[in-house]
Amino acid sequence: MARPTVAEIHLPALRNNLRIIRSLLPSSASIFAIVKADAYGHGAVPVARTLRGEGVRMFGVALVEEGVELRRAGITEPLVVLGGVDEQQAEEAHAVGLSAALFDLGQIPYLSRVGARSGKPFPVHIKIDTGMGRLGLLRRATKAAIEAIGSGSALRVDGVMTHLSSADGSAEADREFTRMQLSAFAEEVPLVRKAFGAAVRAHALNSAGILSYREHVFDMVRPGITLYGSLPAEGAGADLGLKPVMRLLTRIISLKELPAGHPVSYGRHFLCAGKRRIAAVPLGYADGYRRGFSNAASMWVNGHRVPVAGRVCMDHTMLDVTDVPGVSVGTDVVVMGEGGATADELARISGTIPYEILTQVGRRIPRRVVD
Repeated sequence: MARPTVAEIHLPALRNNLRIIRSLLPSSASIFAIVKADAYGHGAVPVARTLRGEGVRMFGVALVEEGVELRRAGITEPLVVLGGVDEQQAEEAHAVGLSAALFDLGQIPYLSRVGARSGKPFPVHIKIDTGMGRLGLLRRATKAAIEAIGSGSALRVDGVMTHLSSADGSAEADREFTRMQLSAFAEEVPLVRKAFGAAVRAHALNSAGILSYREHVFDMVRPGITLYGSLPAEGAGADLGLKPVMRLLTRIISLKELPAGHPVSYGRHFLCAGKRRIAAVPLGYADGYRRGFSNAASMWVNGHRVPVAGRVCMDHTMLDVTDVPGVSVGTDVVVMGEGGATADELARISGTIPYEILTQVGRRIPRRVVD
């Protein structure tokens, strides 16, 4: 028996979003699609297959395991492990044809050994830290990396990249810092290309960068959250026509009339103001529907917005459906997506970002692909 709660993955919306992103870019720019974290909770395999069908020819994952999953599913395009390939996984990663983000001089010896033993160079994208302070070679280490890689055949440098820390910021200080990062990166790119050839592809813009800094496209861009229909920050891109790819649905499993003053859920933080009709749906914080939505978020029932009543539980959430006609056990409920709240709206309610809302939609919620 199918669970009443399901996450629909709408592939036409994904295609729409990709086409919008492409419309913002020069025709020379290619798409390096980010499908890490199971494509932000949408399912990396169907997402990658769909994007491949739209001409995307490079994908980014965070883990070797994510890359292996895509290879087993028949994705043959270049897959870059953005989180790096450690020494214990280097053989496996190379055997299935993964590329590695190279962000530390210590990676060069073991990646080179694997490449040399196999007789096939290990493909890498050199990552330069221009201000993110996370992964990446500091600029003063770029020349050392070039010298350590050398001109041998153990490593093949396919790309050079950086990551923007503040492209989603609206303050002038954020804009100045982002422009500084892009300028610094532009100075490093020729050094890498001089050493490893003009075919080395440069990429810096994430979703926020694509929306606000398109004069710095370089060769490729790395959209993530915009592919899935959300914005990296409020404001920029709101009128583009992006569509949510995920639609989270559930059904009412309990409906009852409660008298005035009757409490609902843990802690009695919701007391019925008069006689109320309270519905329960089988979705809770174990599914990623955050406890912070308690008495704050809404769902949609028969086209009406209804408030969450009381605290969100591990497996259930209650709704006040008093004013909605035609409600019964089995009535469909839209939790998020088309016809309901957006991930962006839910993020605002709980003081987080849509990335977290989407990636926390739990594994126990089945995904249903809609094409």
